[in-house]
Amino acid sequence: MKTTRTRPALRSQRGSLLIVAMILCAVIGISLVSYLQLSRTALNLSNRGVYNNAAINLAEQGLEEAMYAINQSVTNSSYTWGGWYPVSSQHKRRKWENVNLSQSASGEYRVQVYNFGGTPAPKIVSRALVTLGGSNAPPIEKWIEVQLQKTSKFANGLVAKNSITFNGNNATVDSWNSDPNGNGSSIVAYDPSINNDNGSVGSISVSTSAVVVQNADVLGFVSTGGTDPTAFVGSNGSILGDDSADDGTWTRSNVDPARVSTTFSANFDAVSAPTQGAIINLGAINNTTTLPRPTDVASGLAVGGVYYYDAASIGLSGNGTTLTIADNVVLRVSGNTSISGNTAKISIGAAGKLAIYTAGDVSIRGKGIMNGVDADSNGSLSTAELGQPIKFQLWGTKTSGTQTIDIGGNGQFSGVVYAPQGDVSIVGNGAINGSVVANNITLSGNAAFHYDESLANLDSGNPYRVGRWKELTTADDRSVYASSLDF
Repeated sequence: MKTTRTRPALRSQRGSLLIVAMILCAVIGISLVSYLQLSRTALNLSNRGVYNNAAINLAEQGLEEAMYAINQSVTNSSYTWGGWYPVSSQHKRRKWENVNLSQSASGEYRVQVYNFGGTPAPKIVSRALVTLGGSNAPPIEKWIEVQLQKTSKFANGLVAKNSITFNGNNATVDSWNSDPNGNGSSIVAYDPSINNDNGSVGSISVSTSAVVVQNADVLGFVSTGGTDPTAFVGSNGSILGDDSADDGTWTRSNVDPARVSTTFSANFDAVSAPTQGAIINLGAINNTTTLPRPTDVASGLAVGGVYYYDAASIGLSGNGTTLTIADNVVLRVSGNTSISGNTAKISIGAAGKLAIYTAGDVSIRGKGIMNGVDADSNGSLSTAELGQPIKFQLWGTKTSGTQTIDIGGNGQFSGVVYAPQGDVSIVGNGAINGSVVANNITLSGNAAFHYDESLANLDSGNPYRVGRWKELTTADDRSVYASSLDF
């Protein structure tokens, strides 16, 4: 019998093919596992991306809940803050748990409100956590900090539609609160020892020259509608706060990045002169006059405690020519207003209050507006002698074209100016207390501007809005509120 034997070479080839097949299977297996792992990783990333948005939505939901409660308490004194727990006399907090999301994910958000009574303006910090279903991954967290401000025409110190320019070498900006109790029970004069770092300066313009700080020192915030204002801060200028400390990352040692923003917004609503009855026509005011006149008081012509007058113009120029305001007075001026000379002035006494509504040009020079009481009888007002800015109000009623408003001299100015069409020029070396809202604002000289924070309540009953919004992304940022939001 003949036997056929397999040749050694053929057996060797079959072994090689088997090894190659095994290697190919291993490569395919590894590739499949890698592909599945890659797909799973992509799915997890996509899933976390979806719930990352869900977390920010929850955090913002917490902000909305807090703003609703705050604004309800503004308009309704009996609002009880249902569901909120007091942390202190000025702080409240609340927690929402077991928020059902898709794919077995769940969320929660915690919110703390600081200064809900409005002194200073409330701040809200919201923390949201989303836990993914069927995953051992850590929760997704989002933290948001929001500083609120009143929706008042005077919620900021200097506000312009177009530009704000500082031309002085030693101009300063800061703030204080003349009415810390919010009810007029204790009026506080400005003093450097009680100043605050809320000297806010803002323009809604996107122009590169929206806010030109140059060599002014701003203790507060500078904001524009879209252009970084730090390019126009001179070597001797600054934008800082009380808590500003260079951590080594600043591009400019005299500008705190946290004090600068490019998201400023404001409304410039037109204003109209009041139309109450019993308005008394005075003609042109050119001579020494006291308002209200004794005959008007005797006749009981006040409407709601206010005396309303029409004037064709105001022109005070002679030495000692004075318009004295002895009570609550509103003046509707159809023409121009001019105060010139070293001693011509409008004098607002301790019991006086003056609001001027005009579409005409305004020039206030010399002693100009003497809002306050000359307690030491030296012929001028010191910063400590100034009356509250709210006691002198200049309302520009022009709705088209340009209204020129010129405030000059080396005296002390205390008041508010609201002129959406106004080009306001402030020249001098004295103190300026109050707030200015206009189309353009130019400050020349070395004046010290002090924003009165109580002016945010001038439009009483107005709700709060978001002044600054910031997501807290770093451990250092979150650590400030970690203990407060761990409940």
